[in-house]
Amino acid sequence: MLELISAYFDNMDPNWYKDEACTPHHMFILMTRGNAVYRLNGIEIPLSKGDLLFIPKGTLRAARNSPEGPHQKYSAQFEVPNFARFPIAAEHSGRTFRSTQYEYIKQRFMLLNQQWFGRLPHYKMICEGMLMELIGCLAREAKEERFHSIKLRLMKEVRQYILAHYREAIRIEQLAKLIDRAPNYVTQTFKEVFGATPITYLHQVRIQAARDLILNTHMTMGEISEYLGYSDQAYFNRMFRRIMGHPPTRIVE
Repeated sequence: MLELISAYFDNMDPNWYKDEACTPHHMFILMTRGNAVYRLNGIEIPLSKGDLLFIPKGTLRAARNSPEGPHQKYSAQFEVPNFARFPIAAEHSGRTFRSTQYEYIKQRFMLLNQQWFGRLPHYKMICEGMLMELIGCLAREAKEERFHSIKLRLMKEVRQYILAHYREAIRIEQLAKLIDRAPNYVTQTFKEVFGATPITYLHQVRIQAARDLILNTHMTMGEISEYLGYSDQAYFNRMFRRIMGHPPTRIVE
């Protein structure tokens, strides 16, 4: 059973660095902005936005901002019995890799940190569940080679269309026509490959965009709702709460 030891959010600290030391716990890192350089057992590993990194317990670790400037990242330290048999440990320990579900991984890390620092009842159990989910999703993704290359190509085409048109009304029939497949095939296969149905993924992308707009613009909730394709603000509020775990107004409180 995984035990979460700590969670961190490093946010553009220009003086950030870590002296070389032995890593006391297993670490999982997601870079969300900027660049950093890690040195693991004497080997330098550059990190940039979208990179994920597993660092096994006992690794000699040092880190610093890149010469280009500071960075932003989420990280979690955890313990788990028999790490060698833990999902994706052998394949990804000590090297960077990327997920096809970056926005979802980022969202889950953000929620994990909110729960960790909020310290509400049962927060630790919730956080450990989120971290297990993240690692499980990535373990599944690491097995993508079992999917036929045509299936992967088609689903990536669907995902790219959603990312390019997420503000528009998108129907399953529309996606099915895009790749010349049946609607049921699109729904089931997309979920098999990416862990969510196309419509669920569409809402995840929209709500992550909503969060960024709330934090970085002066748009009202109604304007954001309409901008992202929600004609009904009440529906937008429900989707935001369902995906983020709290109403959009909490971000600006």
